[in-house]
Amino acid sequence: MTPINITNKRQLLFDDRFIASSTGITHVMHTPSPAEVAIASDRSWETGGVHYSSVLQDGDRFRMWYRADTGPDPTSAIDAESWICYAESDDGIVWTKPELGIVTEVENGKNNILFPDKSSGINPCVIIDPSAEAGERYKMITRGSGPTNVLGYTSSDGIDWTPIDTNPLLSEPGPFDSHNTVVYDDEADRYVIFCRGTDTARPGNFKDGIRAIRRAESPDFHTWSEMELVVTADDEDPTDLHLYTNAAARYTRAQNAWLMFPMILYVERKGNADSYPGLSDVQFATSRDGILWERRFREPFLAPDLDRHNWVDRNPIVGPGILHTSPEELSLYYSERLRDPECRFRRSTIRTDGFVSLHAPYKGWAEFTTPPLAFEGNRLDLNVKTSGGGTVLVELQDERGNPLDGYNFDDCDPIFCDEINRTVTWAGNGAVSAPGDRCQIRFKMRDAHLFAFQFVSD
Repeated sequence: MTPINITNKRQLLFDDRFIASSTGITHVMHTPSPAEVAIASDRSWETGGVHYSSVLQDGDRFRMWYRADTGPDPTSAIDAESWICYAESDDGIVWTKPELGIVTEVENGKNNILFPDKSSGINPCVIIDPSAEAGERYKMITRGSGPTNVLGYTSSDGIDWTPIDTNPLLSEPGPFDSHNTVVYDDEADRYVIFCRGTDTARPGNFKDGIRAIRRAESPDFHTWSEMELVVTADDEDPTDLHLYTNAAARYTRAQNAWLMFPMILYVERKGNADSYPGLSDVQFATSRDGILWERRFREPFLAPDLDRHNWVDRNPIVGPGILHTSPEELSLYYSERLRDPECRFRRSTIRTDGFVSLHAPYKGWAEFTTPPLAFEGNRLDLNVKTSGGGTVLVELQDERGNPLDGYNFDDCDPIFCDEINRTVTWAGNGAVSAPGDRCQIRFKMRDAHLFAFQFVSD
């Protein structure tokens, strides 16, 4: 068997890629914890609510682009004037709306609006492009003023934007009436857009089918491939399930790790009296290449809560972007209280790398063994959590499954902790050596969660 080349990159455990054999091990999806309100609808141009956030980390700054609607009735955005707005933060927790002075007819320029009207598009998604020249370091896509295209922009600072000369980036066949997402694939050096599509193979009330998710890719952000359907409902889903948004991301802390947080719309349900038809929650999907996606977990990643104002259609919605707000914490932002005067974005938190774990129960020992691995580095770190009585043991084996001298279970110092980077030691020694830098790893666990592993060079 050809070893999986993991070099010295972190490896997430959201699928079966690193399980050659196992006993008693299960995958567990972990859900985020709601934190504080990040952005409220508290400006005169936000009377129709704030929608569709896009966040990223830019050096010491956290930055957000979002849509705001101005209208007399927050329960309907049909007649609202829509704006693309900007906010920033030093910590991802407390956000400010700087007065940019770009649109002078709104509050005499004392606003955070980036574009003068809907013709520039709505529902922004922004990335930083590490491969671009300084003048095009920031890239944005928007939904065009109708549901028929995707527009592109570049910027040197994230504030002053220039439209792409080949706009629209994507057009027919539509639709694009959603929050379309652009991702820079740092491993393949390409740009990827995930956008709305229609799956006509399944019966539904949306353009002779159901809402689904498509992708297109580009080597230069100007010329794009034909769109292909990549995520849709299947026979395990309710018949009225539509995939409404996607919030796709390349999880750059790890190798071959793509995450998606699609809002699910159940079109035949009805929420509270202020709601349009439909009820929603957010699911979680994963991929190794951004093309083939797995929805292993169908239960909600994020769901409406005890607040009755959240039991409406198209709510909650996770926006694209995952912020690393502390060494132990990731932050995602989602909209809540849609169609309510207090429509807002809330921050949520989840453990670093902590979306999915391989779990061993309290009763008895569970274990799994990886396929052969080719690695670089001289120590093995784990993102691991046990109970006070739980334990993880690690054994390094050759490619035939024989324990390496000095690295068997009997030599391993028992691991019981809750750490993002815990170095495995054998008789007090954390140095790793294997013939040809190839091995397979056998884990033995009790009452423990393993989130990720990584060979690291000192």
